[in-house]
Amino acid sequence: MTPHPPTLLLLAPAEEQVDAAAPLRAADPAVTVVPIADRATLQTAVFAYPQARLLSVCSPVIVPAEVLAALSGPAYNLHPGPPAYPGLFPAAFALYDGATTFGVTLHEMTPQVDAGAIVAANTVDIPLDMDRVGLEALSRRLALHLLAGMAPALVDLSRPLPTVDMAWSGPARRQADFEALCRLPADVDEREFRRRLRAVGEGPHHALRLSAFGRWFRLEPDHADAAVVKAGRVLE
Repeated sequence: MTPHPPTLLLLAPAEEQVDAAAPLRAADPAVTVVPIADRATLQTAVFAYPQARLLSVCSPVIVPAEVLAALSGPAYNLHPGPPAYPGLFPAAFALYDGATTFGVTLHEMTPQVDAGAIVAANTVDIPLDMDRVGLEALSRRLALHLLAGMAPALVDLSRPLPTVDMAWSGPARRQADFEALCRLPADVDEREFRRRLRAVGEGPHHALRLSAFGRWFRLEPDHADAAVVKAGRVLE
């Protein structure tokens, strides 16, 4: 029997909690949404609410296997990239590869990152002039749109979500892969520089770097006082 009201553990960055919770509450006004932004809070919450459903929305937190095992049913992750780009920074690697399409993926969680059965995905074309800031903003809109469509099923804890016949492909990128992308080779030419700049973007928390003369040289942004934008949202 479905516990009512249903409880969802919502793992998402703090700045995304309100928008991520809205479609869930619209689908079932009685739903209890427990906001979680970090791994420590998650580990506490999952044992406090063992009958809850865990939903991760565009979170960089990797959910430990013991947390998944403690849940009474499948947990779900809304990944801000298509099945071809599992792992971190999917927008950056899609742009670096020259991908012509992009999307978001809802899937079951497993101990292996971005490897669980796929529930839903959507895909759109990438405009030729789009950079990382633009693609991450587009990804956020796609994620919220998919979340709204799947919200009625997500708040229904009586059954797992049906899966579709889609498969993950490509390597699951990690922080070290992104850091390697940020390190320019000593013999970089203009084409490769511009290719990486489009993919990486400009700080303030990341930037292209070049090693020379025993020192690291970091690319300064064109506008150092510009607002910090994350996934289309201006951060304070």
